[in-house]
Amino acid sequence: MKLLKSGLLLSLNLAFLSGLYAQEPSKPSYENKVFIKDGKYYVQKSLPVYLSFSTSPNGESHPLKSNQHASDANPMYLDTEGVNYIRSKWAVDPATGKAVVPQREVLMEMYADGLSPITRMTFSGAPRYRSGGITYFGKGLSFSLSARDGVSGVLETQYALNGAFTKYANSVNIGKEGANTLYYYSADNVGNAENTKSSDFTLDLTAPVSSHSILGIVYNSTILAPSTKFSLSTNDNLAGVRNVKYSFDASNDRSYSPNITMSGLSDGEHTLYYYGTDNVSNVATKKSFKFYLDKIAPVVSSKVVGDQFKRNYLYVSSRTKINLSATDNKAGVKQIYQRIDGSKSNYTGDFSVPNVLGLHYIKYNAVDNVENTASNKTLTVYVDNKAPQTGIIYGSPQFFHRDTLFITSQTAVKLRYSDAHSGIKSTSYKIDNGSSTPYSKFTIPGEGNHGITFNSVDNVNNTEADKSSRVFVDNTAPTIYINFSIEPIGKKDGLNIYPNYVRMYVGATDKHVGTEKVMYSIDDAPLALYSSPRTLDISELDRFKTIKKYKVRIVSTDKLNNQSEKIVEFYVGEK
Repeated sequence: MKLLKSGLLLSLNLAFLSGLYAQEPSKPSYENKVFIKDGKYYVQKSLPVYLSFSTSPNGESHPLKSNQHASDANPMYLDTEGVNYIRSKWAVDPATGKAVVPQREVLMEMYADGLSPITRMTFSGAPRYRSGGITYFGKGLSFSLSARDGVSGVLETQYALNGAFTKYANSVNIGKEGANTLYYYSADNVGNAENTKSSDFTLDLTAPVSSHSILGIVYNSTILAPSTKFSLSTNDNLAGVRNVKYSFDASNDRSYSPNITMSGLSDGEHTLYYYGTDNVSNVATKKSFKFYLDKIAPVVSSKVVGDQFKRNYLYVSSRTKINLSATDNKAGVKQIYQRIDGSKSNYTGDFSVPNVLGLHYIKYNAVDNVENTASNKTLTVYVDNKAPQTGIIYGSPQFFHRDTLFITSQTAVKLRYSDAHSGIKSTSYKIDNGSSTPYSKFTIPGEGNHGITFNSVDNVNNTEADKSSRVFVDNTAPTIYINFSIEPIGKKDGLNIYPNYVRMYVGATDKHVGTEKVMYSIDDAPLALYSSPRTLDISELDRFKTIKKYKVRIVSTDKLNNQSEKIVEFYVGEK
């Protein structure tokens, strides 16, 4: 293009282009225009260019036309993005009016700018997670926009975050939780505006919410059994749960997997801690649950109440009761169980052992309120429901006649007792209406009829029914009778005098048991049996022929050996 030497002033008319985008906020309109910076002309490329010239700076302007290509030059359009040139073939020296040597073109630059800026958006400061076509961000999210333009440069960058467009200056913090849409674009200095870009994302600022549930045995809300487990439930409203951690007491965190057992925990108080983290690193505050792990079974014991005696077995009576008791360290006793000779039942109070003679086995245990079960214990008892047997034995002397037993006060009385099971505890007796006396060998001192009542008690207090025995105590010796065959013929020294042919007759009677024998002795000779079938007695012999003083001793014994004695002194001779 050839230009006049006098100088050329170009004026540019710029056309306006704007567009609206559905489902986005309205953005400002931008006029297509010329932008001059540092002596350079930047023209929106779609604008027509009309050329004119003047021969002086303020002179009349004349339109410049092309006769050869009128349709292309009036107006003309810049064809090349970026620099375009209006040319004069050879430069002329203003002073000489001649071509500059060496020759060079005269180039007048114009810059065509038909391209919009390109804006880049960057999120930063927050964790990012994408799932199901949705992008999630956590706390601290901001975005920054950077734009570049290849020709006229960026005029401005605009953004709209859930509202109207705002001019962008610096990075922007995002604080609205939930779904967000960010719109943004840039415009250059000649009116080229970038198509609006957008980014859909969800901001998740809330940590997950966790809760626990107890699976299994629990008592009074906080006392747990060894078999009990924990289940954790965690929900997140947006990004979703990444993981759940838990720990007991001061231990390290562990990743949760259903279900949490009590393995490794000791009996006693513990605390479960747990919390959740979502996929954009929102971490929940730890929750805690204090509980008592009861791993100890009840301690159960038995007590025998009433009659009992320990020997080779523990002997009891039918009156004996069994008391069971149990204590528990924490949850408390739920139930005591008893099993008597194999028959199981709940313990409700003191009970009796079956009233069957012999051994019985009582097993018992207890369970607490979290199902800790004590080991079985066994109590073995021997039921003695038989009373002892007691008999009476009379020693000597004794005599039985006509349904009556006769004894003396010297006769020893013994009681014979026996018990085949728990053994004899005591034996007692009483005579007539006297008081009961613990047994030891005894006699009955009083003369006459007597009743003896006696019984025994075994070591579990089985008491024999009273037994009785009657006996007659005879302590009276026979009465001795002496008769002479003739009356005395005189007296001497106060004694009777009998003739030398006198004979003596002896007899004895006993009131109760009868006379057993009569013995006699003359003048201190040995006693001889009176009226023996082997000898002649005193009444049959002439024993008193000699004239002198005689002394005759008579001894009579009854059938209980009660003995009486009589001495007779007299003279034989002449008066």
